[in-house]
Order: sequence, then C-alpha cells, then structure tokens
Amino acid sequence: MKRLLIIINSIGYGGAERALVNILSQKSLYHDIEVHVLLLDDEPIVRELPKNVNLIIANSKRSLFLSILNVYRHVKSIKPNLCVSFLVRANVCNAIVGKLVHNYPTVICERMHLSSHFDNQFSGVKRIIADIIPKICYRLAGTALGVSTGVTENLVSTYNVNQRRAATIFNPYPIKDIIALGQKSPEFSLPGEFIVSVGRLTKSKNTKLLINAFLASSEPAPLVVLGTGELQKELVEYISAIKAHDRVMLLGYAKNPYAVISRAKYYISASTNEGFPNALLEAMVLGKAVIMSDCPSGPAEILAGSYTFTARGVEMAEYGVLVPVNSSAMLTDAINCFQTPEVVEHYSKQSKLRSFDYSIEKIANDYWTLFKKKMR
Repeated sequence: MKRLLIIINSIGYGGAERALVNILSQKSLYHDIEVHVLLLDDEPIVRELPKNVNLIIANSKRSLFLSILNVYRHVKSIKPNLCVSFLVRANVCNAIVGKLVHNYPTVICERMHLSSHFDNQFSGVKRIIADIIPKICYRLAGTALGVSTGVTENLVSTYNVNQRRAATIFNPYPIKDIIALGQKSPEFSLPGEFIVSVGRLTKSKNTKLLINAFLASSEPAPLVVLGTGELQKELVEYISAIKAHDRVMLLGYAKNPYAVISRAKYYISASTNEGFPNALLEAMVLGKAVIMSDCPSGPAEILAGSYTFTARGVEMAEYGVLVPVNSSAMLTDAINCFQTPEVVEHYSKQSKLRSFDYSIEKIANDYWTLFKKKMR
C-alpha cells in the first residue's frame, strides 16, 4: 500500500484546516492509501480527523528550523510515496526536505494570495523579507497547487513557481452537511431580520470600513458580525464611540455559523485579501445573496466566473455583487441595491446554483486524482 504524508502547522479554525478535513472525509477516494497527517505544532485540535488517518503531533513551537527537523525525521521514518503540505511554513519545510534531502515527490498547497496577504501583514524591510523564503523555496516543490486561479498565477508570477508545475484546485464544500447545520437552532439570540458578515477581526477583513459603509446605507436591519481576532477590542470601542450598538452586533465566534447565516437577509464582506473566501461560498451554499469586495483572489472567479474580472463600480455580476476594494461609498451603494427584494431573490437563486460547482464530491475527487498521479 502506498503512503501519503500530509503536513500542516496545526488543525485550528482556519480555512486550510477545514479544507484538509473535508478532503480527508471522502474515505472512499483513498481507501487504498495509507495516510499520515503530521501537525508541526502541539496546539489544540479543533476539527476532528477521520479515524483511518494516522495522526502525528510534533512540537516545533512555530519555529521554521524545528519544523524542518521534524519533517525530516518523520519522512525518514514513514518513507512516503508523496508528501503534501498546507500553509506557508509547512510548504517551505516540504519543499526543502523533499528536494534537498530525500528527493521524494512533493505537492505544496497555497491557500492565500501571498502578495496581498504579505501587503496586509508587513511594510518596508519586513515586507521585502517576507517574500524571500517562499521565493527561494517554492520553486523546489514538485507541484504547487493554488486554491484559486489568482493564487496560482501569483505563485508563478511572483514566487518563482514554474508554470508547468502549477495547478489550481478549489476548496471543497460538503453542501448537504452545511444545509443541515443551517437548519439547527442558532447559539445566539438574533434579531428578526439582519445582515451577516463572517471572518476573523483582522486588518485584512476590513471590518471597520464595512461598518461605516453599512451605517451610511438605507438598510434598516442590523449588521451581525461573526468572528474574533486582534481588532475585537478596537472595534467594540469604535461601535461604542459612534453609538451604533443597536445597528452593529459583534457576536464573536460561532460553533455553528451556518445556523446564523441561514437566517440572514444576505451576506456581505469587505475583505482586502483572500485565497479562496470560504465564508462567501458557505453563504452561497445556504442560498444567501452576496456582496463582496473584488479582492485578490477568489471573489471575481466565483461571482463573475473569471479571475481577470475587475470591479470598477458596483458590478451586478452573474452570481453576486462585486465592489472595488476599500471603497466605502460603493459598498454602501451595493447595500442600497439590495433594498430591492427582487434583486436579493435573484441573487439568492444564483448563489445556490453556483455553489454546486464546489461540491465536496467533485472537488475532493480532483485532489485525490492529482495526489495519486504524483505518487512514485
């Protein structure tokens, strides 16, 4: 039986971790493969892995050097026919050990549009340094897999990945499970009508701009925001300062966000950076009309059907509404467009239709087909 080693930093709440668990949930697609999952850090596991997977927990303490040593040690022990990694540190370790030490086949899976992600995180010299390691290491990988076409193109154009060794496979979504969870009772007391946004309270999610655009609109229902993060205290204080408690509700982390999303009038996001916007797609699975900033990358590919599409105003695209990044005024205009019930109803139907293109059955099969092809 062939052996697959999957490397990831940890199994937390992030989209990469969710995608990995969804890929592994389709056991029938890899019943003939012995799967090992190596967690580089000894941190709380918040998503359950299938019992047929061999779980290994290292203690790299978020150190790149210790992570490389742990990958080397477990590759030497397991002798995988293929090694697949998710997230930057795991990808760097996989590329280095696979190419320079053991010479085994590797697939690195990049979940973020790295250039815009680093733009949000760093500036000046730190921004230049952030690019160096992936630029050096990603070209060593056997295959570089982007979660959207924009992510893949960014890997090729900026991070020295050879076009012939690059590919794109989207995130998979368990549509039936999401719908079933959406029908459960929400864990929060909710208004009768509300708009919903979901995401970590970080700079890249642009929550303050979203709040301002929402408050400037003619939308009568309040805005409900799900998520926690380093900007939570600042946002709470801001909402208090502008006396918007009755208009904006920061509800924090939701164990079952789908029960909240399914009851919303529509979904909205003002993100400045995505790899592939999970919350957007999950809202579409639940039949919610959506408004999304045209950030790199994923929203245009999902809502307009083309990653090269650029929103220059309020764009009533095929599957949802796109607005330029960081445009509070245009986001307000888009919200005002959704005050026409027929518009919301139209995009609710289009959301549901589009979501089937990302079903777990289809996408997980794409992943396992590629993994089996790359095994030596």
